[in-house]
Amino acid sequence: MSGGATRRQDIAARLSERDWSFDELRLELRCAVHSLEDDLRHVERSLRRGERRLEVTPARCEGCGFLFRRREPRHWHPPGRCPRCRGERIEGARLRIRGRA
Repeated sequence: MSGGATRRQDIAARLSERDWSFDELRLELRCAVHSLEDDLRHVERSLRRGERRLEVTPARCEGCGFLFRRREPRHWHPPGRCPRCRGERIEGARLRIRGRA
């Protein structure tokens, strides 16, 4: 974290710079899945007050290309299996903050 910033401020700053997968962000910040999901929900709520939004590109199966569009938006971590081909090679959702600050 940069000087005095909270973890949630740090997450928002990182997501404003580029897109991240949930796992990349979790490894970078060294935090648990549940903690990061809570922080992302809070960041998303905080952004509603302004013009910026948390943009989520859905997870995708690398085997058959299935997009997890209907997955609950609060679950950013990658699903375990593809419902179409039952493959386990899933590219997680990509997260990024877009809009004017």
